[in-house]
Order: sequence, then C-alpha cells, then structure tokens
Amino acid sequence: MQASIKKLPDYKQIASQVKKGEVKVTPEEIEKIRQEKERREKERVRQEILQKVAEEAEIEIPEDMVQRERDLILNNLKQQVSQMLQMSFEDYLKKIQKTEQELAQSLLPEAEKRVKNLLVLKAVAEKENIRASEEEIKKETDKILRSYPNVQNIDENQLKEYTKEVIRNEKTLQLLESFIGN
Repeated sequence: MQASIKKLPDYKQIASQVKKGEVKVTPEEIEKIRQEKERREKERVRQEILQKVAEEAEIEIPEDMVQRERDLILNNLKQQVSQMLQMSFEDYLKKIQKTEQELAQSLLPEAEKRVKNLLVLKAVAEKENIRASEEEIKKETDKILRSYPNVQNIDENQLKEYTKEVIRNEKTLQLLESFIGN
C-alpha cells in the first residue's frame, strides 16, 4: 500500500508562524560549563601522564592487589546499577548477557591499570619525598566530617590514612603536571 497526500498545506506559511524560543544562558551557567570542561581536561591530561609513565615503569604488580581492585570496581558497579539504573544486579547481568564471573574477568585489565597507576604515584611520591602535612590532613578530614555530619561510627584513623593518600596523590599529580612542556 502506498501513501498518497491529497492536499499539501502551505507548509512555508505554517513554518514561518512558529516562534523560536530564545536560549538564555546565565554567566553562572557559562562559568559552570567552563569549570567542568577544565576539570575534564585536567583529568584527561593526568591520566595520559600516568599511563605513559606506567607503560615505561617496570613494576611487579601483586595479584592480590589486582583482585582487590577488581572486587572494588565490581562492588561500585553493583551500587551504580542499583542506584542509577534502578535494577537488580542479576537483571543487569541478564541485560548485558554475562555471568558475574565473566564480568569480573573483564574488569581485570582496568583493575591492573588502576593498581599500576597507584603504584607509580606512590613510587614517584617516595622518590620526590612528597608527603601530606598533619595540618593538611586535619584540614581535609575536618572538611570531610563537616560534609557528612550524619555519618556514624567513622574510623578516624582510617579516614586520616585515606586523606593522607589522597593529598599525597594530588601533590604527586601536580608535580607530574608541572613537567608538561619542559
């Protein structure tokens, strides 16, 4: 069956009567977009630096570290599936047509890359004697604790260790960035 149009309206006139809405962007929105683009570019540059240094580094990667990182990635994925996709992990596995073991296996290269990057950061930090000061650690842990006032039973020593690593990694990445173009 073939479609037939008996009469075509004056589409030019109809289209000319439609009003285009004006797109208004506030200076604040422009600034947010600019900051987000800068953040993404900074992250891309950092990942590229890390990847290149890691490719040339001779590092023995402990298998148990890779397994733990893979488990961490898998657990984060489970949470994201539940929260963002609002589906059970079992349904997600059916949708992607993989078993949990197959998915876990496919995460190993990413886990190994992350572990290698962390080991590179740690090695550079040690070689360059990069540390987080007690003042920096306290300032950052206080900020974290203020951000999550309802968190109960937080292990402050664990939080301090985590914060110390985050600060050290940030300083190390800043150092690596400082070599760009030199």
